[in-house]
Amino acid sequence: MTSSLPEGLPPQVQAAWEYPLFDAIMGRRSRRFGLGMEMVSGPFKHRSDKAPIGLNDLETALLVAAATATTGPIFAETQLPGGMVKTIGKPYPSAMGSHRARLFFTNDHGVYVVNADQEKMTKMREFETKTDREKILGFYRNHVQKIQDGRMDLPPQEPGIWPHNQWVTNKPGTTIFMPVIDVTKDLIKIILNMSDGKAGRYAGQGGGYFIVDDRHGMRPCGNQKWADNGLLNPKKILTLSRLEHLLTTGMLAESAFMSQLIALAMQAAGIGGWVYGGFSPTIVLGGTPTCKGLGFRFTQCHSDPFPIPVGLDGVFEAFCPPYYPSMREAVDAAIAGATMTMNDWEAKGMLKPHLAPNEEFDAATVQASPEGRECVKDICCYIYETFGRFPGTQDPIQMNLFAQAHHLDLDFYDQHLKPGAYSETHANHFANWHANESFKSSRKE
Repeated sequence: MTSSLPEGLPPQVQAAWEYPLFDAIMGRRSRRFGLGMEMVSGPFKHRSDKAPIGLNDLETALLVAAATATTGPIFAETQLPGGMVKTIGKPYPSAMGSHRARLFFTNDHGVYVVNADQEKMTKMREFETKTDREKILGFYRNHVQKIQDGRMDLPPQEPGIWPHNQWVTNKPGTTIFMPVIDVTKDLIKIILNMSDGKAGRYAGQGGGYFIVDDRHGMRPCGNQKWADNGLLNPKKILTLSRLEHLLTTGMLAESAFMSQLIALAMQAAGIGGWVYGGFSPTIVLGGTPTCKGLGFRFTQCHSDPFPIPVGLDGVFEAFCPPYYPSMREAVDAAIAGATMTMNDWEAKGMLKPHLAPNEEFDAATVQASPEGRECVKDICCYIYETFGRFPGTQDPIQMNLFAQAHHLDLDFYDQHLKPGAYSETHANHFANWHANESFKSSRKE
């Protein structure tokens, strides 16, 4: 994307980078009142007399990098490395290294997505020296894609935004960061790891887990023949809804990690804002007949009265129909990367972190057996055919948090809160980051 970023990293970003970690942690607060805002009721009634000023590209690039920049290779230093090493390290931990959390954000100028998965690694520690810090500028220029003009269309009332957040959410001058999670790829991978006892990675001794459908009388999830032939152990029962809930809960933690990293970076840079829910994910993702939201595609199925978010066409698509003809093709696509050799990985321009020869590492890497792959395809096809969706009991695309950033109106905090409500970085933010800008009154006299 084009931007007004400088060619080098200016002093204010270097200062934010060197802000003490524990000061950022202990100083993190929810700071909601920004320039141009108004609180019309309650004990803190206040109207800002300054116009809203949105984050510039440099401020946005810093927050985007804190959540999604490439940090180096994933080590995968375990007895059974698996395919996880063939992924790219990010500031937040990810289930099985898939990084199926995609960061979207909106501001006064548009709606954007951060295609962080497109960045390659160059060394063990991507940000090892002070000069390396300039990589966040290239990351922002190259991997932030504008997908809509203008601020995200989000109704400022129910059911889009809950009443307690309507006064502050998505207002002029704000930037809302929205981590969106796709659970389908990791669900396919965890079903493979739990079922394929021959690979032995998660299944352990005695065969793979026998996944059963607890919503339909505990019947087998299309996997009875694999229990009959010994691939699965019928005594190791695992219910489908529990498995899907376990996987989804773990993956939603990725959005919490990303949001917390943004919040800590805001503290270091002196930017206001906070991490919160208080909105309808369905409205934010897919909108209403009169509100576009993020514009995600939804499908309808017979097992759920509500529409199901499945992806944003060409931008972030789940591993399930309608983006694949069937779940069999979706399974092949989901596990394809994990089966490449280390030579293949390096041929893509990627970096390996270990000293072991490629052949030795590949020999110790757990691969899916042909039977395991077919078993997983049968299970996933059962889920889709039975429920009309994949997963069967959870949405394929989910979001649960906003991380909103804005410039604080310090007059509000001086008037309504005790000293210490904001830090020196907030007090000096405009002098450091916007030296050539001036406040403008928002009041109409």
